[in-house]
Amino acid sequence: MAPASIPIRRYSDRAAKFVRQSRPITVRKLRRTRNAGLNIFRDYCGNSSIHGFKVFWVAMCVLSIYGCASLIETVYDKWTRSPVVVTFAEKPTPVHDIPFPAVTICPVTKVKSKVLNFTTVYQHVVRGGNVTDEDYDRFLAMIQVCDFSFNTYLVKQEFDDNLVHLLQEMAPPFEELFLMCIWRGKYVNCSDLFEPTLTERGICYTFNGLGADDVLRKEEYHQDFEHLGEKRSSANWSMEHGYRPNIGLKAYPRRVASPGSTAGLFVGLKSELSDMDYLCGISNQNIRIPMNQALTVSVDPLLITTSENVMSYSPEKRLCFYPHERYLRFFRLYTKGNCELECLSNFTLHMCGCVQFSMPRAANVHICGLAKLACCEEAESILQEQGLGSVDNSTKMLLQSCNCLPACIFLKYKTEISQSHFDWRRLTDTIHLCEKELNNSELSSLAVYYKEAQFISIKRNQLFGLNDFIANCGGILGRKDMKHNFTAVDLKEE
Repeated sequence: MAPASIPIRRYSDRAAKFVRQSRPITVRKLRRTRNAGLNIFRDYCGNSSIHGFKVFWVAMCVLSIYGCASLIETVYDKWTRSPVVVTFAEKPTPVHDIPFPAVTICPVTKVKSKVLNFTTVYQHVVRGGNVTDEDYDRFLAMIQVCDFSFNTYLVKQEFDDNLVHLLQEMAPPFEELFLMCIWRGKYVNCSDLFEPTLTERGICYTFNGLGADDVLRKEEYHQDFEHLGEKRSSANWSMEHGYRPNIGLKAYPRRVASPGSTAGLFVGLKSELSDMDYLCGISNQNIRIPMNQALTVSVDPLLITTSENVMSYSPEKRLCFYPHERYLRFFRLYTKGNCELECLSNFTLHMCGCVQFSMPRAANVHICGLAKLACCEEAESILQEQGLGSVDNSTKMLLQSCNCLPACIFLKYKTEISQSHFDWRRLTDTIHLCEKELNNSELSSLAVYYKEAQFISIKRNQLFGLNDFIANCGGILGRKDMKHNFTAVDLKEE
């Protein structure tokens, strides 16, 4: 019989042996144990006769595929509907890379009093007084460029094809409007800077405008009179490519090399007090230069360009037209404004059988008289309200054919205006300049210049192309693996 102490020693030895062989549980062992458990669970689900686990995994796979397909469809829809994004350009553009803005000045005095005293003739017409045929024809012509509505007192006149010729004959002489001009810090003859232009406000004068050969299709235009008097060519500049290299500052259209008033345009304007007629003025939609005031206009350009990779998209997707994509009957240069003006002219002709004198027209189209002014105003109102859906089907089809999207590359100018009192009489009396010539006149001044030397342009870019779309799809499909990667980050063993 073994001694009683032997079993006790055997158990204590076994306990000591167990203590010596035990080690701390490490992260690697925990991970191995967890993976083993998952493998056992997968084997069980794959070989078990309980079919609910198989159905669960199949359902999860189907839901995952459906979710990925939905996300891919959203990305594809965004790619097809709005593939273009508008962003700021990578670097600023200097002002010498773009033309100086065109400036059109319309005189407040539309006719000299010795040619036509508008107020006197108006009073005779209203009261039934005697008016000569010549004065009456001139009076009817002047009404079309006045703000006040006089047609309720007048004989109905449907067409007035001689209207523009009368406006040209009655326009005040050029030298009676412009006193002095300074361009880029140098005195220049105003007649070398400004050319006559026909606008909805009558005969005006434009500085740095494009020539008729560059803007209009003369083969489609009537030959009764010229809308644009500028003859200089802009062959050294184009909207798409800018100025030709090494052309210098003598290129047309004119440009400046720096900002500030000394590098811009300054114009001194005058008006004879005897010719002022407050019954016939100009529209408030223009920038009005009050008498005895100095008006300052600082300009901030807005240039929008389009990347070449956007050209492959249709105009409806990129929401703009390149010049070769949109043909205009009367204009060589496509802009949204030219398109809208041509559309308005066509629609006015459709509704009224004539067009207003300042609109583009063919040789056989009449100019609307006073009896048609209400129809012209209604046509313009319908064109402005076409987005409200309040027009009939035939009119809607005609207006939809306009399709005046913005140009893919266009330039416009934002302005900041300030004015102050212009004590010109003290100035002329001090330096004894034109004292006698200005005894019965009022003066005002206009200064136009760039605000900054550079500006940030806006650029249309491709939101994402085919490669980006495929990469997005791959990213969506790989999100599940990414999640696993994030959860399976290796931990250092301690």
